[in-house]
Amino acid sequence: MSYVTSLSAQQQNNLVYLIDEAVDSGIVNPYSIAAFIAIISKESNLIPVEENGNYSAERICQIWSRLCQQRFQLAHNPEKLFDAAYGGRYGNSANEGYKYRGRGFNQLTFKDNYKFYGNKIGLNLVSDPNLVLNPAVASQVAAEFAKQGFNQLKSNGKLSSYGNAKDINDFNNLNDAVEAFYHANAGTGKSVSYIKNRKDNTGGMTKALSRVESIFEFTEDWLKKNPVKKSTGKLLPLAAVGGLAFFLYRLTKK
Repeated sequence: MSYVTSLSAQQQNNLVYLIDEAVDSGIVNPYSIAAFIAIISKESNLIPVEENGNYSAERICQIWSRLCQQRFQLAHNPEKLFDAAYGGRYGNSANEGYKYRGRGFNQLTFKDNYKFYGNKIGLNLVSDPNLVLNPAVASQVAAEFAKQGFNQLKSNGKLSSYGNAKDINDFNNLNDAVEAFYHANAGTGKSVSYIKNRKDNTGGMTKALSRVESIFEFTEDWLKKNPVKKSTGKLLPLAAVGGLAFFLYRLTKK
């Protein structure tokens, strides 16, 4: 069973919605769309979630090596953990790390980012960060986040390291696309060698690469059959269409 055919009804609907949002925002290359969604899948498994922070001491050391000495005080205490990990950074006050923890499809984090992407999509995410748990909002944030990351990769000369890509739609294979989208998501300040050498202590790159081919096949099939354009801006009509698409897709794969 492929990743796509194993998805729940909620994940199926969100997959279709993400494809539509990607196209609507200008991400139109099927390799790019598939990589975009594969990276989202490793972050949230296609369901907008919030970072719960209920980590063991061992896991804290794996994710935040700088907090390893405090691991026993922070283990299984999300509020203290996120204030220690995110407090006093990127617009957060010392006690706002928990409030502006990761949310959405791509785990939007830090007050400055909630403000920036809220302005991009026309919503006040600072006053209500839980809006990013809405699939419609989360998909817009994820697409804008990816585009912003690619702009930064291009401006700092790193984007061309991925198959000589010139922009977010300039890919002709899945490996280059996944690596580039992973880099945009992980932080454009990271080196290209960090990404290409799979310095991946959380397993996200491996997970994304294992899923992307299945997502690509579905994306190509969907785009051929459905010149989708989000005209209503509402999730439910599109979700209903998505359910029918998956029913037909499963039939063709049997």
